[in-house]
This record gives sequence, structure tokens and C-alpha cells, in this order.
Amino acid sequence: MDSNTSIKRLTTLKIIGRLLGFLKPYKFLVVLAILLLFFSTGLALATPALTKTAIDNFILGKNIALLPKVAMLLLVISLAESVLSSLLRILTEYISQNTVHQLRKTLYEHINNLSIGFFDWTKTGDLMSRITADSHAVGQLYGFGAVNILVNFLTLIGIFIVVTIWEPRLGLLYLALIPFVVIAMRAYAFKVRPLWRKNRQTNGEITSIMQETITSMRIIKLFGTEKEELLRFSTKNREVCDLLISSSKVSSYWQPYIGFLTSTASALVLLIGGSLVIKEQLTLGTLIAFTSYLGLLARPIRQSGFLIGMIQSSAVAGERIFEILDTTSNVKEKEGALDVPDVAGKLTFENVSFAYPKSAMIVKDISLEILPRERVALVGPTGAGKSTLISLIPRFYDPTSGRILLDGVDIKEYKLKSLRAKIGFVLQETFLFDGSIRDNIAYGKPDASLDEIREAAKAAEIDDFIMTLPQGYDSPIGERGVRLSGGQKQRIAIARVILVNPPILILDEPTANIDAGTEAKMEKALLNVTNSRTTIVIAHRLWAIQNAGRIAVLEKGQLTQVGTHTELLALGGFYKEAYLEQSLQAKEVAQ
Repeated sequence: MDSNTSIKRLTTLKIIGRLLGFLKPYKFLVVLAILLLFFSTGLALATPALTKTAIDNFILGKNIALLPKVAMLLLVISLAESVLSSLLRILTEYISQNTVHQLRKTLYEHINNLSIGFFDWTKTGDLMSRITADSHAVGQLYGFGAVNILVNFLTLIGIFIVVTIWEPRLGLLYLALIPFVVIAMRAYAFKVRPLWRKNRQTNGEITSIMQETITSMRIIKLFGTEKEELLRFSTKNREVCDLLISSSKVSSYWQPYIGFLTSTASALVLLIGGSLVIKEQLTLGTLIAFTSYLGLLARPIRQSGFLIGMIQSSAVAGERIFEILDTTSNVKEKEGALDVPDVAGKLTFENVSFAYPKSAMIVKDISLEILPRERVALVGPTGAGKSTLISLIPRFYDPTSGRILLDGVDIKEYKLKSLRAKIGFVLQETFLFDGSIRDNIAYGKPDASLDEIREAAKAAEIDDFIMTLPQGYDSPIGERGVRLSGGQKQRIAIARVILVNPPILILDEPTANIDAGTEAKMEKALLNVTNSRTTIVIAHRLWAIQNAGRIAVLEKGQLTQVGTHTELLALGGFYKEAYLEQSLQAKEVAQ
């Protein structure tokens, strides 16, 4: 055995052991299931033994009087075994489904607690695949797999013990089969696991492609790339098909091999056992019982190939699940973190720099103080680091160096949930949930009354539109707000922020996707929402910039200018050039 094989085998055992650890809450039920399993297996093994007794003592002994009692006992044993097997199946299914439920919940909860940086590098479809398909594969281990592995193991051990007691020479024959089975099982297991790993990975990629395609259908239709997307899906789909065919090829050798092995064993039993019966060294009942045991033996041996494949599939699925569960958040809440008290809203950046892992610095040595209730605009060319900088405030990421203070206290001193409750975000690409307008506005405050929701909507200049709808605030908006315009979605997002009433507001290009007709309503809505709040706004529209008390210019991740609109025009540089260019464009449009 080479070192790589040892590592793979050890890894599989560790993964299975860790997966079985999720059964701990149901340990008493697991013990009960094992007891049922022992009794049902014992009853199954008792039938050939009774047959031996009937043949040797009653049939050959011509004791007809006791045969009906033996026959009745066989019926009782069969009935008891059936009842116990049914109870065992119900119990194991209950344990399996509840364990998978808990595993999915743990996985989903862990994903929710990971930092935003994790989602920057992870495909949504792959995560969905791990929560659904991989969890389902693990469930097979808890239910069908675990029961059949134990039943087969007990059957193999039980038959060996009984046969060896009856006739040691037949026991040795039985024992001689084991190495041939073990060798085949090892070869099968180590060939099939890489195929299952690749299959699971490719299935996750297919889910990602489907998720991306469905959510981007408007773009696909617009550019007429249906054929290209079909080709992309078909390529991965064919890859899965080929992998399953490869797995089937490996599996196809198992059944013929085991069939030949059991047939060889039967022939040897007939030859050796028959000779012993003729020599009167073995009873006919023992030979027939041993033949019956060979029949019982065939099922677990044949099934072992399927079970190995299922175990390897569960191990690979577990490996993918534990990859997520073992991922730690880059943003961690310190022990003893505090709730954020009532804040004035002063933000201080002290020599803040940030870089993504294995990337160059995006934000470089930023020092900036924003006073309570001050409006500050961030401007700069695309890729200057504006969105990255504001993402550090709610701790979506932590600075690589430097620190950010809220009212003079490092934000790392606070609980994440408490900190983020003080910060309202309105993003360029607004996300709305599939539900009603009321539900979306009240997302951050589910217990809000309709009057509170309407007040927030009025401040966001969207109440008039909502009241024109047949169902008003109960109107469904479709997935991602597909039934609303860009400006309407933005104003609903603003209402959502107003309702939770955060002391700090961050607006990331809130007017980028609206038309000129909506701009006036957006301007009024933003003035309403920024009133009496510390506000940071990233915007290219001149009115949004001019309403700011100060304007900070970022270029290539560095803070190059800070001042009022008038001061920056006098200084020259990026802001003045951008202002003059937009002014010229505005005049051309007006003409």
C-alpha cells in the first residue's frame, strides 16, 4: 500500500467518523436501532439452524410428530423478523432525516455567519449544491447505509461462528473467501472515490451555471446568447454523464467477480461437504444449512460493492460540507464585544489600508474624520477604492492595517450585529425579496406597523406610487423586484433604511440606474433620508455631490483631495475635471 492510498483511506475514515458525530443528539434512538438490528439479524440466522435440526433429528429420524412445531416456530421467527425489520426501517429513517435536517441547519447557519469575503470567491450554485445534494448523499449513510453495513457485518460474523462450531473444515473454507473479497473491495473503493469527488464538484458547477443563467435571462435574451449558454451547460452536463459512466464501468466488474466467487464457494461446499456426508463425517442437515447460509452470505457480499460506492459518495459529500464548516470568517467578533450605545455618528479613519488576500493594496493609508450629521461625498475614477472603503465601516472586511473609530471607539470593540444595526446601506444594485412591498420595506423591522411603513415610504417619495397599485402595500413585486422600475426599487430600498432609522447612512451610487424624470424624486428622497444622519455618499451625479458638506477624492486607493465643492474647483485636479465634463454634457443635453 502506497502512502497516497493510506492518506485517502484515513481521510475517508475521519470524514465518516465526523459525520457519525452528528448522530449524538439521537444516541438513545441509535442504541435502540442497534438492538433491533441485532435481534432481527439473529432471527434471520436462526432459520437455517432450525432447518438443520429438523432434517437431522426429525426428518431423517422419522419423528413426524415434532415437525409441525418446528414449522410453526419458523413462521413465528419469520413474522418477528419482519416486524423488527419494519420498526428498524422506520426508526433509522427518523434518525436519518432529523440528522440531515440538523446538518443542513448547521451548514446554512455557518454560511450566514461567514464574512462577505467568503462570498467574493464562492459560487452561489456550488453552495446550493452542498446544502441540498451533498446533504442528501450524507443522509444515505445515516439511513440505508449504516443499517445495511451493520446487518451485513453481523451476518458475516454470525455465519462464520455457527459454521465453525458445526464443522471447522467448512469454517476454514468460509474464511478462505474473505481475502478475495477484501482485495476486491479495496481496489473498488480507491478507484471509485476520485470519480465521486469529481462528480460532486461538477454537479456543483452545473448548479452554478443554472443559477447564473436563470438570474441573467434578460441579458441572455438581449444579446441572443442562448446557444452559447446551452453549450456551456451541455459541456458540464456531458462531463457528469461521462463520470457516471466511468463509475458504472468500475462497478460493472464487481457483480461478475462476486458471482463467480460465490459460485466457486458453492461448488467447493458441494464437493467437500458432500464427501464428508458420504463418509458420515457430516450430517445432511448441516450441509443443507451451510448451503442456506451461503445463500444468506451472497447478499451482503454482492451488496458490499454498492455500499462501498455509497460510503465513498457520502465521504466526498461530507468532505465538501466540512470544507465549508471548517472555513472561518475573516471578520471575527472579539470575545467580550460590546453592544453599540447611542451614537453621535462621528467616524474616524486612521491610516486605513486594505488588500484582498494575495492582491495589491486597494485602499492605501486613508486618514479622514467625518463629523456627526456631516454629509461627505466620495468621488474618484472607477476602481479607486471607494466602495471598498465604505465596506470597511460595517466590517464586511477588516482593514489590513489602521483602524476605524465610531465616536472615538474602535469598531472592533463592538458586536457585529449591534454595529451594523447603526448603519444603513443603500446600494447601487438594490436587492428586493420576492414578496410584497410591505414585507420588503419592513425587512429590517418586521414588527413595524403599516403607519410606520407608510411614513418611511413617504419620506422616500414612493408612497404615492404604491397607493396607485390595486393591492397597495400588499402588492407582490416578483423575484428581485422584477415588476418595478430601477427608481422605484431604489426608493423602496431607501424606505427600508429610513424605517430602521440608523444614525449612519452609506449611499453607494444610489442614483446610477435612474432616468432624469425620476431624479427629482430621488433627490428629495435622499435629502429626507440624510437629514440629521452622518452620511457618506458615493455618486457621480452633480446634485448628489453638491449637497455634501465636504467631498473626498480617492485616486488609486489614496485620498488626494478633501474640501467643499467650491474649494475643490479652486484646487483643480480630478474633481474639477469631472465637474467640468459633466457640466458640458448637461448643457449639450439641454440644447
